[in-house]
Amino acid sequence: MTLSATRILGILILLLTLGLAALWIKPDGTLRNTIWTPPQAVMPDLQFADPLPASASKVDVALFVETLERPLFSPSRRPPPPPPPKDEEKKAPPPDPFAGIHVFGLYGGEDSPSGMLAKVDGKVRMVSINDKLGAWTFKSIEDREAVFENGGETRKLLLVAAKPAPVPKAPVPGAPPEAGAPGAGQIPLDATAEQRRQAMEEAQRERLRRRNEIRARAGARPVTK
Repeated sequence: MTLSATRILGILILLLTLGLAALWIKPDGTLRNTIWTPPQAVMPDLQFADPLPASASKVDVALFVETLERPLFSPSRRPPPPPPPKDEEKKAPPPDPFAGIHVFGLYGGEDSPSGMLAKVDGKVRMVSINDKLGAWTFKSIEDREAVFENGGETRKLLLVAAKPAPVPKAPVPGAPPEAGAPGAGQIPLDATAEQRRQAMEEAQRERLRRRNEIRARAGARPVTK
């Protein structure tokens, strides 16, 4: 009597199941090998251990000096120059804040603020007391000098008086005027005292007007005298 393939497979599966059960279950019904027992530790023997091969101890390290002197990644195959010593490094001196200053005038009084009209960095401006020019502080005015302080150091700017303009010569009657000499505003020799006074007042008003124009462009207050 022949067995069918299904029965044969069923019998094989049953036999495998019984074999696995015999491997995991003891005859008394308890499980086998359920507790892991760590193996005994084995200490290494370092007496004859050598991390480098025997040929490495025979290498002459002096052969690597040429590699340092001629680096592979440098276009010139030369090492970069060493940095300069610190004692040879020189710091550029700070710029002098008074190098380009020109004082045009000093102003102030007991009941009004004091300061100076000066050309600073190419611009005409008014500098008041306690204003700063760089690290220097405008402290006071002494006679014709502006006093600046920086820490314990003091510097003074002198107001230099401008040279007076030359007095124009009176024209000689009948003589032609000199080249470049203005004809207007000249007092004739035969003028009366009243005419001379009026001409001088007119000239004074013209000078005051021009002076106030210059002060207005510089941002200063106009004067009346």
